[in-house]
Amino acid sequence: MTYRFILLHFSLIFVFNVLLSQGQSVKAKYGKIGNYKGKPTIFVNEKPMAPIFYSLTHVYGGRWSWEEIPSRNIKNFANAGIRLFQVDLYFEDIWYKDKENLDIAKAQRQVKGVLNMCPDANVVIRIHVNAPFWWNEENKDEATQFADGSLDQREYGAPFNNEDGDTDRPLRASLASEKYNKLAGTKLAEFCKQLAGTPEGNSVIGIHVSGGVFGEWHYWGYPNHDADTGPVMTNHFRKWLKNKYKTDYGLQKAWANNKYNLNNASVPDTIERLYTSNGNFRDPAKERRVIDYFTCQQEVVADDIEYYCKIVKDSWPRPLIVGIFYGYLHMTFSRQASGGHLFIERILNSPYIDYLSAPQSYFWMSSNVGGAGHSRGVIESTLLHNKLFLDEVDNGRLQQYDIEYKKSEFFNVADPTNYIDTKYIPVIRRSAVSPLTKGIGLWYYDFGPRFSSGWWDNPTLLKNIKEEKVFFEKNNEHERISQADVLFVYDQESFYYLYNKWTPVSDDLIDKAVAESYKSGAVIDHIYLFDLDKVNLKQYKVIAFMNTYKLTQKQKDFIKNNVAKDNRRLIFNYMPGYTDGENLNEKFVSNVTEMKLEPFKYNEKPVVEIKAKGFPEVSYNFMAPVNPLMVIKDANTIPLGFLKGTDKVIVAKKESKDHNIIYGTLPIHDPSFFRELFRTAGVHIYNEVNEVTYSGCGVLWVHSVSGGERILKLKNGKTIKVSIEPYSTTLFDSETGNKIF
Repeated sequence: MTYRFILLHFSLIFVFNVLLSQGQSVKAKYGKIGNYKGKPTIFVNEKPMAPIFYSLTHVYGGRWSWEEIPSRNIKNFANAGIRLFQVDLYFEDIWYKDKENLDIAKAQRQVKGVLNMCPDANVVIRIHVNAPFWWNEENKDEATQFADGSLDQREYGAPFNNEDGDTDRPLRASLASEKYNKLAGTKLAEFCKQLAGTPEGNSVIGIHVSGGVFGEWHYWGYPNHDADTGPVMTNHFRKWLKNKYKTDYGLQKAWANNKYNLNNASVPDTIERLYTSNGNFRDPAKERRVIDYFTCQQEVVADDIEYYCKIVKDSWPRPLIVGIFYGYLHMTFSRQASGGHLFIERILNSPYIDYLSAPQSYFWMSSNVGGAGHSRGVIESTLLHNKLFLDEVDNGRLQQYDIEYKKSEFFNVADPTNYIDTKYIPVIRRSAVSPLTKGIGLWYYDFGPRFSSGWWDNPTLLKNIKEEKVFFEKNNEHERISQADVLFVYDQESFYYLYNKWTPVSDDLIDKAVAESYKSGAVIDHIYLFDLDKVNLKQYKVIAFMNTYKLTQKQKDFIKNNVAKDNRRLIFNYMPGYTDGENLNEKFVSNVTEMKLEPFKYNEKPVVEIKAKGFPEVSYNFMAPVNPLMVIKDANTIPLGFLKGTDKVIVAKKESKDHNIIYGTLPIHDPSFFRELFRTAGVHIYNEVNEVTYSGCGVLWVHSVSGGERILKLKNGKTIKVSIEPYSTTLFDSETGNKIF
């Protein structure tokens, strides 16, 4: 009996070890997002984990986990302590034309490849729900059509990557296709139910639902082309209009046009879309037809996202995390209405979505060395809605530097032999520390196998990543309490009323000014306008309204009664409140800013010169004439900035009994100017030098190009004198000032 017991005992141990070696976990895992230390955090079987991932690429040559290069890179990151991994799968990979059922075995193999290298890995599958290429060929009547040209005549799929061509005019099922969505929904449910029941499915803790261009839920053809004029979208648009206007009369009145009715309304063409009757602005009283179409198209994307995410939640038999790419504000190519993420409020309120994600901003002032490396999303709003945000760190062009950066000034590399240590590590460390100190997460994304090796497959980089992982886990125990006393407010709805291409102010407030503000020495929170009533306003000494061109009367009343008080400084940019959603009116701007204004025609490229006592003498320019343009004509204001070569006031300050207002009729710029606008309102300034400085989750960090001696002022009153290395990202304990890295 004893012999049999011992034999059985060792047999069970053998089987257990075999299962582990094959990458099959014994017990099914489940994932969720929960609050931990004041921030949304990933929980696996109720255990909190710092949200730091490694993600394989989607491109051929590096996307299959079981192949040599991906396996090596998964092992590298496992050795660095990473236990969260993400892999890609397309319907194209597992849904075959001549097969009734999905190829779940391939999905199992994709997960198993990760487990073979890291048996205790927790896997998130990025499933692309776009129609397989063969389905598009067989259902061309369901395809997206384009207002600016016919469909491209080209091959899709191997040897091309699955996403190649999507920014052109691809043959892709319309995102409004009920026929495809219904069928794809059944396939997604099948995928979830079958994979969840496999040994590999036991290690899956989340599904990332991808669709549209790059899987990032941009509409087909974005940012280069104008979708979707096809019969599917046209019919959907007519249904949408009927639901909104009910009668032909209601439609015709709103559109100020008797040409269309509910039965013949069409999708606007490119000429209409690019017409704006008031310079940079679309007049809702005259151009409602285009605004309606863009709103409908944006809603289609949100409908699809919620539809597929709900199916995942309902079909997986255990709790799991469901995430998406969405919520891009920064670096959206000035084409937000046609391909951005304007239904963000609905998505943030959706019970079917646990996290949002995006690559960090590609805007050159943010992504280059010396830039902030900040998220493309609006982080504090995401956290307010109890969603996790995950930054994609995909600036790992290690394999390209030798052929690209030797010839460019992107990193100002004079001698690329020491490039990794002197120029690259500080950028990667900055990109990791930025989300850490905001209470969010990240994944290292690996395009590298496309260039024969992983972007991160380098001992110096992996050592750095291992250090970051240890620190990330330790710092995950730190309570997240915002250190900001400045709040930036943005509005996605305003993009419906703007010219849907580049203008001299289109990227100023959401890209350039933001990049500069990170170098002001102040810590800034960022939210959407619809969340303004949810934050603790008493925390902020300055609230800056960045691109709030549309303000309803209710929103204006809230600003007047709740924000403009407590001796707070309000900063307004360009044309705040120019539309209420029904009309454009310059008087709206005057009422919001509390200043007397007048329109000014100026056909030159404007240059603003700051000339005021107590403020630095700086100037900033715009790359083309700006229309409309207002100037300040108010004797009760203090002029701060002028239009170069004129006496026209562009920036002014107005004092009131319980608040003061700074208004720039052209967007406000320059780190030094921001610093003084903040300082003179009582904001804490950590660093007097124009370099990226941020504090959060117990860490103060400085990302510097020039380096040198610094005096950093902590918020607790302590002052520290430090020497900062050139091309560095240096971390300090925000309470003691002790150097961490």
